[in-house]
Amino acid sequence: MNKVIKKMDRKEYLEKVWASYPSMPQAAEGKRVSAGRIYSLDRRENSLVLELDRDQRKLTFEIETAPKYSEFLVVGDLVAVIESHCILELVLLAPQLRPMPKRHFHHETLVHFRDYLAEIKNFFFDRGFLEVRTPSLVVCPGTEPSLDVFSTQLKIGSYVEKLFLPTSPEIHLKKALAMGADKIFEVAQCFRNGEMTERHQPEFLMLEWYRAFDDISSIKNDLILLIESLCVKLNRPAPRQVLTYSVAELFQQYCGFKLTPQTSVEELKSLALSLQVDIRSAESIDDFFFLIFMEKIESKLPSEDLVFVEKYPPYQAALARLTDDGWGDRFEAYWRGMELCNAFHELNDPKIQRIRSEEDLEKKAKAGKEDVCLDEEFFNFLEAAMPPSGGIAMGVERLFMCLYGITQISELRLFPR
Repeated sequence: MNKVIKKMDRKEYLEKVWASYPSMPQAAEGKRVSAGRIYSLDRRENSLVLELDRDQRKLTFEIETAPKYSEFLVVGDLVAVIESHCILELVLLAPQLRPMPKRHFHHETLVHFRDYLAEIKNFFFDRGFLEVRTPSLVVCPGTEPSLDVFSTQLKIGSYVEKLFLPTSPEIHLKKALAMGADKIFEVAQCFRNGEMTERHQPEFLMLEWYRAFDDISSIKNDLILLIESLCVKLNRPAPRQVLTYSVAELFQQYCGFKLTPQTSVEELKSLALSLQVDIRSAESIDDFFFLIFMEKIESKLPSEDLVFVEKYPPYQAALARLTDDGWGDRFEAYWRGMELCNAFHELNDPKIQRIRSEEDLEKKAKAGKEDVCLDEEFFNFLEAAMPPSGGIAMGVERLFMCLYGITQISELRLFPR
């Protein structure tokens, strides 16, 4: 009776024959080495046509006599092809043991994003700005009432301190202004909990820049020039035109309502009801303002124009000064349906800043947000004197999305949530 000879399978080959995870073969005189992931395999009798994927390039090899053990290779394996005097040798570098996790390497988008970041930095370097780097572990992440935060602990021996990931680098950049910085910028990694939509990720990049001894008129001009410069350098369509409206003008145009700095919460609630805005979630004057603005105004701004919205009600002043006629001296800019940024004629009065910050903490507590504490060093810097300044915070991914017509912010991150 003939003895049945068991044929070796891939599992047995990998366990008993393959030299596990070899290092990359090195090229030498008369020897060329190529490598990549197997994209396709075409076995033709004794020959083999192999296509590799390497850095978004396809490399094709036609091997007249299939090398020993090549029958155990599968699509997805990482291999090296050694060419020496017309002889091709295959080396299995790493086998694909399971399907690749469902992630996407958007190579072209990442290349564009790299160039985009470089052009942003060049824009500020050319104008004499200094790039600075602020901490990613902070005492106070920011006090904006609507934001959820990420917290952690610093432990050194028996010492334990609660710290946060910053929602913005603003506090530390303003400390730098007080220390003597004149024109500064940072592209900072920022973190906001509870935010994940087509335009939000829990971690994102924020571009902030500041001009000491200045105001927001210069910041507005910077933003216009930055967008114009990026459109030219990256060969992207520019905004059709630049428009500027005050919040009061927009309320008059879209709501038929005369908004003033003294407009009360009862008046805004009545307006919302007359406009049939859903206000079931509203609890404060900020809520009523936000719901009306989002539904009846923001969504109707001309998307092809770069639109500046300025002079906000005093309860929306955030960290901005008030104008002589009582409006918050700040602006937001919109393009292609996206809010790009917030800019402020920065508040530098330590007493008013403390009052507003404490009011923010009260609002956070009412909304059930995680407790945060104030950064007392920041107030020490304010009391040591911070110059009147203009500053802005801009979503880096958002502007890129506008430039390249991308609708999902997750496409810009290699490992989105």
